[in-house]
Amino acid sequence: MISQQTINIVKATAPHLKKHGQQITTRMYEIMFENHPEIRKQFDMSAQANGSQPAKLATAVYGYASQIENLPALKSMVETIAHRHVQTHVSPEQYPIVGESLLQAMKDVLGEAATEEVMAAWTEAYQALSEVFINREHHIYEADLLNKKAPLCR
Repeated sequence: MISQQTINIVKATAPHLKKHGQQITTRMYEIMFENHPEIRKQFDMSAQANGSQPAKLATAVYGYASQIENLPALKSMVETIAHRHVQTHVSPEQYPIVGESLLQAMKDVLGEAATEEVMAAWTEAYQALSEVFINREHHIYEADLLNKKAPLCR
C-alpha cells in the first residue's frame, strides 16, 4: 500500500506533470536509451521520433498522479498498457530501469520542485505501480501459456 503522505505529495505534483509531462517523458526516454541501449529494440522508434510515445506515457503518468487514491479508475489504462508490455516482451527486471530513468527525468525537468520529499514519494508511488503492472503482466503471460497448451475442444 502507498502511504497517505505519498498519495498527498503525488497528487500535489499532478499540475506539474500536466504542464511538463511530455518534457519529462521525452527526457526519460533519452536517459533510458543512453544508459540501456539494449532496450531500444522493444520500442517503436518512429513513435519516439514523432513524440507520440512520450505523449502517451505523459498522459499515463499524469493519470496515475491525479488518480493515485482511486486506482480502480485506472483499470482500463493498466489493462491496455499491460497487454502492450506483454506484446513487446517487457520483463519485471526492466521496471527499475524505467523507474530510475523517470525519476531522473523528473529531477532534470522539475528542478527545485523535485525536492527530496517529492522524489521519495514518487519512488514509493512508482514502486507500487510497477508491482501492479508486473503482477498483471504475469497473469497475462500465464493465461497465454495456458491457452497455448489447452487442447482444442471440438
